[in-house]
Amino acid sequence: MLALDAVKKAAGIGGDLNVLLRQPHGRAKSILSKLIRICDVKAYVSDDADGAKWERAGFSVQGGYADFFEDSDFIMIGTPGDQETPYAEAGLAAGCTVSLMGGAHRDKIMAALREKGVEISGDLEADFKREFFFGLENYEAFSKAKPRLIQCTSCNTTGICRASLAARPLGLKMVLGNIDRRHGDPHTVVRASPSAVSIGKGVGHQGTDAGTVFEEVSYSIRASKIPTTVPHTSFLEFVFEGDVAPEDFVESLAKTREVVVIPYKDEGGKKHEWTSEIMEAFLSGFERPISPEIFELLVSDTIIPVKLGDYTILQTVLMVEQMSIAVPNHVESYLLSVGYPAEKVHSTVDEALSCVHGVWPDSLST
Repeated sequence: MLALDAVKKAAGIGGDLNVLLRQPHGRAKSILSKLIRICDVKAYVSDDADGAKWERAGFSVQGGYADFFEDSDFIMIGTPGDQETPYAEAGLAAGCTVSLMGGAHRDKIMAALREKGVEISGDLEADFKREFFFGLENYEAFSKAKPRLIQCTSCNTTGICRASLAARPLGLKMVLGNIDRRHGDPHTVVRASPSAVSIGKGVGHQGTDAGTVFEEVSYSIRASKIPTTVPHTSFLEFVFEGDVAPEDFVESLAKTREVVVIPYKDEGGKKHEWTSEIMEAFLSGFERPISPEIFELLVSDTIIPVKLGDYTILQTVLMVEQMSIAVPNHVESYLLSVGYPAEKVHSTVDEALSCVHGVWPDSLST
């Protein structure tokens, strides 16, 4: 919401920001107070009984469930997984553009809507089956299609896509490896043992989803669950045709929007070898106007080259902060819905959110 407000203002787009509330527990009340103070959001309630509770807590409620969709043009569904269907149904019925987060299952949502008797036109079915939205690559194509329903890439998929965007000009053929993905969200029960790692049985959705964006690249990426909060860490091998040096990939990564390369050893001799050290180093030296969360893909320059016949394999370590890396893509899905021009969208978003790219710390730019 904070990012969307910043981007709306930067793009000169008017209109209210609406939020649909559930029960008024302590954290929800605190967050709503913040959003009202910073963004002047308008609050609606899913249940009328909850509306009375919110009003007793001192908040103004604009309307109920149906009013929220009627008063909105664009809906970003941020519910936990498998809870998206009723919101997608209501948003589509009200004529809203519906944007889904990366963890949603569009095939299941479409099947559930059909079971409820909702008519799925040919154009809407195409939206349900379209590639994932990754604006840095396919914003213009989506602009021409004018979809009513969009699914953005997830946090890890966004990271893979940003790295793939940088690697493609060098002759990228395949990406394979393992993601140590966090298994420590507040709503998730986590086994406390530090050895409690859930090894992924097969390929995860992250590489498969990225493959809808970069169809010429093959992906085989396992996702293992690690009992930690931040960050996701991807140990990926990028396979190139021909000779590619680590320095070539570093240069291309540094030129790619929303990617920051972290030197393993800086000029002062300080090593950045722990993920906690890397994130602390980046955050301590970089201040955002609205949030300290990381919007960039962080890449260590400890890239290991392996030559295999006519191919070069570059082994990499990528870091993704779950709560924010996909945010620029989410707000671009909003700008897509209002017809914002493709030639301005990425620079507008990066400047509004203070997203940077380059080599940390001295060679960063928006």
